[in-house]
Amino acid sequence: MNPVAPGHLTPPDPRVPGGVYLCQVNDTVACGACCGLYNCAAASRGQLQQLLARRTAQFAGVARNADAIDEFRLTLERREHAERPYSDFYVCPFLGLIGPRRSRPGCLLHPLADGNDGIDYRGLSFYGGLACRDYFCPSYRNLPAAHKAVVKAVCTDWYLYGLVVTEDRLLSAIFAAIEARRGRPLAPTEVAGRGPARDRMAELFALKLSWPYRGPGWKGPGNYFFNDGLHPCSPIDYGELNAPASLHDPTLHALGSSFASRRELIAAEALIETMLDRLLRALASAAEIAAH
Repeated sequence: MNPVAPGHLTPPDPRVPGGVYLCQVNDTVACGACCGLYNCAAASRGQLQQLLARRTAQFAGVARNADAIDEFRLTLERREHAERPYSDFYVCPFLGLIGPRRSRPGCLLHPLADGNDGIDYRGLSFYGGLACRDYFCPSYRNLPAAHKAVVKAVCTDWYLYGLVVTEDRLLSAIFAAIEARRGRPLAPTEVAGRGPARDRMAELFALKLSWPYRGPGWKGPGNYFFNDGLHPCSPIDYGELNAPASLHDPTLHALGSSFASRRELIAAEALIETMLDRLLRALASAAEIAAH
């Protein structure tokens, strides 16, 4: 779905599971993860930006008929064919850049996309139009509305947003750790707008990109979020480390962690604790300012 949803602090939307629309957020933030955006060996922001821009420019010259669109698909599938981190996760060549400034990922076949004159061509894609219109990732159903709204408020760039919003287990672990320390839920309004609390929350989310303790089987920043059990994340063997199970095990596990020693485990726990403390201090300071 491509229409930009209302803002992140709006009432629940009855049209989507979980009440909070996640696919298209604003002019610079959208998620293309279910279209295979991050299922590439070269998946840095710059590399994906170039890939999306190239597809968009090439599709602009394609005649809007079934034969020409299918030829475009076949050409790009051959050209972009490479070893994928997840070989059974299809990468759709019709994901490009949309919007007035072509500043966010979106479906080039959508009726509102440039050049389509209101005609819906999504039925010509690999999964067909029904799947493209009606598929919702697990985050829609598994995350509370407030947590989804926080992610939308904090992530201001499509690259990090798409990587984070599909990580329902990681997000659940992060929010559980925050709220356990505070003794109450985190409200979207506490991190909305610019300020230290939003920045500290963004740092926590950015662990998805910068985590230094990934295991040897790490497949890149993308997440295989389908509930088919094909790519489970290996548990951490605390016995091998001669250490008790970590209080941060859900976060460590969701980040795909692997540790060569107990010292590494302790360092990883300390990193998470430091970032949580920074966020809690920022939230407390913001609350004090608001009270006055």
